Amino acid sequence: MKTHLILLIGLLFLTGLLSAQDNKAKVSLAAAIYEEEVTGNLDKAIELYQNVLKKYPDDRSVAAKTLYHLGLVNEKMGEHKANEYFTRLINSYPDQTEMVILAKAKMTALGNGNKPMNSEVAMRRIWASGKDWPFGFSPDGKYVIYTAKEDNDIWLRDLQSGEKKRITHEGPTVEWMGSTGIAAISPDGKLIAVSWWNKSYGELRISNLDGSSMKIIHSGKDGISMYPRSWMPDNKRILAFSFDRRNNTYQRNIISLADGSIKEIGKSDTEEFFWGFPSSDGRFIIYTHCGDTFIYNTLTDRDSILIQGPTLDKMIGWLPDESGILYMSDLSGTYDLYILKLKNGMPAGEPQLVRRDVGSNTYLYLTRDGRLFRIEDTSTSISYISQIDVQSGKLKGNLSPLDANYTDANFPAWSSDGKLLYYSVTKGPVDNRSKVLVVCSEETGQRREIIPKPKFPNWYRPILSPDGSRFSVTGTAENMNFGVFSINSENGEASELAKIPTENEPVDPSQNWSPDGKSIFYKVRSLEASEEFIIRRKDLVTGEEKDVSRGIHTMDMKISKDGNRFVYDRIDSPTKTYVLGILNLLTGMEQVLLRDSIGLSDPTWTADDQHVLVNKSLRHGSEFWRIPVSGGLAEKLYSSPDYCWGYAMHPSGTRVAFTKQHTNYELWVLENFLPK
Repeated sequence: MKTHLILLIGLLFLTGLLSAQDNKAKVSLAAAIYEEEVTGNLDKAIELYQNVLKKYPDDRSVAAKTLYHLGLVNEKMGEHKANEYFTRLINSYPDQTEMVILAKAKMTALGNGNKPMNSEVAMRRIWASGKDWPFGFSPDGKYVIYTAKEDNDIWLRDLQSGEKKRITHEGPTVEWMGSTGIAAISPDGKLIAVSWWNKSYGELRISNLDGSSMKIIHSGKDGISMYPRSWMPDNKRILAFSFDRRNNTYQRNIISLADGSIKEIGKSDTEEFFWGFPSSDGRFIIYTHCGDTFIYNTLTDRDSILIQGPTLDKMIGWLPDESGILYMSDLSGTYDLYILKLKNGMPAGEPQLVRRDVGSNTYLYLTRDGRLFRIEDTSTSISYISQIDVQSGKLKGNLSPLDANYTDANFPAWSSDGKLLYYSVTKGPVDNRSKVLVVCSEETGQRREIIPKPKFPNWYRPILSPDGSRFSVTGTAENMNFGVFSINSENGEASELAKIPTENEPVDPSQNWSPDGKSIFYKVRSLEASEEFIIRRKDLVTGEEKDVSRGIHTMDMKISKDGNRFVYDRIDSPTKTYVLGILNLLTGMEQVLLRDSIGLSDPTWTADDQHVLVNKSLRHGSEFWRIPVSGGLAEKLYSSPDYCWGYAMHPSGTRVAFTKQHTNYELWVLENFLPK
């Protein structure tokens, strides 16, 4: 959220909304913050911050913020000067109340503000991976496992030498394949288990560490997807959790490589298990479930509670000497690290605080030698509105941020009469966020929020009905039912419009209102043939459902104004190409507008239905294209170094809204922080 706000402010500065002198100082500060929080170039950020202090010492607001960020950067880099900058801020700019409060809080979190930082408890950045997604580590901390943006395959990176090894070789294909972001390296460092998405199945595979001799040990065709968390110490068994899409439940498992047998541990549950922390002798396995931490005894086949209460706790790993465990808790209101000593699988004493406020509880990994790795996701997702040249269709002028109050707005669109702009935003702490709808009057600028009731665990793609009375969304209800739901545009009351079958792997239904708003169109996967897809129409007055098309996978489908055609994108496996097409619901015929080796997504109609707009996903960025429905040359309208999606045209045809996604990951390590 902070990064989004900085980027937004920077854009406002650049458009001249501030005075000239303020513009120079604050744009310089915004540029430095961009280097710190977006590109991750901390050395460059320090250089820019120092220049800001030299050039604009009399701008007290900018100078105070600059000193604060210098403290933050030095803390990240493990330097002793962090508290020096915080102290300088407090002494030199006492009138800058907000920044003084933040600086004092930072000094308190770091320990005694009058003492230099202890370098033994410093976190330092070791890899700026950018668009490559790191998600796992070898037990000894030698390798990081990541998915490469270039090819969507799984790779290993040696954290000492920087050497890379490719594990899979299937990501670049147009087939629906790719990493799920879960993998585990065996304790002896010889094997790797990976979870791999293959069309509609979640496979569990193992191979040698160099990717050779890859084999599937569970295909997922039984409706159960397996996800490897770790290995047992004998290197012969995998600790995995599974998801059964037939009943939407999770299960703990121990998988034997010798005979392929799968042992289910305990009962299944609708909540995911953070399972897979075995002791070195294999006797105990610790896991977290629903915010509490448990220990499973492999000898007695019984579970016991280790940590339970109203707080949100999460297992991080065994201490190097296995005298206890390291875990995270939000007991104090921030995510803090604690040690709990154990004896014979039971707590031996009270938890001991190790470090305060380590941020998100999602991306922490403890190695056998006591190093704590943290994956930082500093990605941004910002929606914009652009004017359109009516004749050429090209975007013109500067992009305008959608809403200064909500920089993480997604799925922007307009009502059918163009009088309302709406979008979804997320609120709350990073580990407990919820979504709300925001509706903005184009005439008055007045905004109001709509909170779905009851609360949805997850929903996306709001589409306002033609009469403006309700939104349709795709999501998952509290009972884990996946489907299309309605949210009342006045009071937020939610109800189910259509349940999506989950016996076969469900697909995105790409819901659409009929032009009169009396029916809803949505897509399901056939229960008889997993690669057959059905477009279904449900009459919302009578409840009658009718299949209007069977066959191809019409992804991202959008209905025309007359309600007789869908524009969509799909993958054509025989030719290994991406297709942009129009399906005529009256004749059942497909019209191919474009065939390309580059990924196509998010097609939509222009205001007059005479052209189709589509996004091309490049290896490094996106392009926005226009194709005549009647045939003719495709025209490029816009290009960006970032991934763009969710294009929505204003009914007047003069504006377009869309979202830019800037992906950026960093890898940090904390060493020598555990008590001796």
